[in-house]
Amino acid sequence: MAGSGEALALHVLLCCLCGGVANIKCSGRVWIEPAPVVRMGSDVSINCLSTLGCPWAKFLVLLNYSLAEGPLRPLNSSTVRLQLRDFRMPFGTVACFARCSDGERHQLVCGTHVLAGYPPDPPGNLTCTIREHSGCLACTWDAGRPTHLSTRYALHLRSVGTAVAEDAEEEEEEEEIFPAGLPVPLSALRGGTRYSAWVQASNVLGAARSPPRRLDLQELVVPALPLVAGAETTETSPPTTTIRWKRQTLLENVRCEERHKAAGAPTWHVRCRLSPADSPWSAWSTPFLYTTPEAAPAAAPDVWRRLGPAFSNGSREVTVLIKPLPPRDARGKILGYTVSAESPRGATLLCNTSSTACSVLVPPGARALQITAHNSRGASSPASITLGRGAGGQEDFPAPEAVEVKPENRSGISVAWQPPRRSGRSPLWFIVEWVSTAQYGQKEQYFWKKVPRQETHTDVQGKILRESFRCLVWFIRTVYSPNMLERQGFV
Repeated sequence: MAGSGEALALHVLLCCLCGGVANIKCSGRVWIEPAPVVRMGSDVSINCLSTLGCPWAKFLVLLNYSLAEGPLRPLNSSTVRLQLRDFRMPFGTVACFARCSDGERHQLVCGTHVLAGYPPDPPGNLTCTIREHSGCLACTWDAGRPTHLSTRYALHLRSVGTAVAEDAEEEEEEEEIFPAGLPVPLSALRGGTRYSAWVQASNVLGAARSPPRRLDLQELVVPALPLVAGAETTETSPPTTTIRWKRQTLLENVRCEERHKAAGAPTWHVRCRLSPADSPWSAWSTPFLYTTPEAAPAAAPDVWRRLGPAFSNGSREVTVLIKPLPPRDARGKILGYTVSAESPRGATLLCNTSSTACSVLVPPGARALQITAHNSRGASSPASITLGRGAGGQEDFPAPEAVEVKPENRSGISVAWQPPRRSGRSPLWFIVEWVSTAQYGQKEQYFWKKVPRQETHTDVQGKILRESFRCLVWFIRTVYSPNMLERQGFV
């Protein structure tokens, strides 16, 4: 099609098709074989019969507003056919145009729709419940794969005798059918409490039904939600936390389950169900947050260090780096950290700070640093950083090998290495360090991460990687221990 007149004619046609085929003024007929609705992947034929009164007109077929691919085969002087193989469009709009030999533009013949889909799968996993105080039966099921067609689902309920054995013939009563997706009022059920239930699915390509399931309405009731009223913790050792809640159900023989999680983890709440094993659970109760009383930190902080210059008298500058304790280990607000030097003459306090970094001058002869975290109830066990035979001592240990650093995504880095091949000592862990070099007036930034000795790779994420990837310097260190943490070998 070419020219402004042709484009205008097509635009008018598309607007008409938006309102439905009934709004189109046809000069002929368009139909689909074998049917306007076919199974996905079928072969279909689009047929176009013109009544414009000009034989051997030039035809044009649009499928979803685009020129349909494939040759148009004439059936007679006024009819053409377009064959489509393996048709897989869930919904297709068809429009046919014809242009007489003496005409300047195509004229609309007519249009139609063609749909492709699947017959419904048998519905599965039929589940029915009755919320306490609702007065309605609600059922759900798995519909299976999408049909891409208008598919009707209906819930069938047939009452059965209450005193009939499982393998005996059922006493059937009137079958009741309800539309899918809508709660069934219990007042509409007139056959007692026991039913055989199934779901019927149907569309133009076929029908399927779910396996029947026995329902006892008395066992389908979901208890009303409990309300958590509060919690309290004893001062005994170990402490015991008791949770109290208010029951809102009027049902008897109800049991409850309580779960909890520490801060930062998914929170679990109280839920209840009837005693029969297959009875439904209630929904989760309203979230309830509770903080246990403060106690001394439960674990030593995670620490590392940066070595500064060493001096002739044996002292050395060391920057101690501390990672904040997670709430589960902090057990309260961490007020600060202490850094002490251990030497043959005893312990010397070097730093008492609320910061997570502290620069100290380690005296000569100090073999280790002890770092503790404290809150209002006490201090944690100490974390140790061993300095070796004096603060400035150095000793060579095998370093990690085959270190490889590569971008993992736009905001992450993957670091991999191989453990040392020649070492008579067992490593405690690996330390990954990275430094962002100064640029654009920014200060150099230092980062570190402790990796368990069983692992030889790690991923690093963060804003600094997105901004300064090309300016990172990487170090991998191996921390060894013959007896206790004694020396650090590094590259």
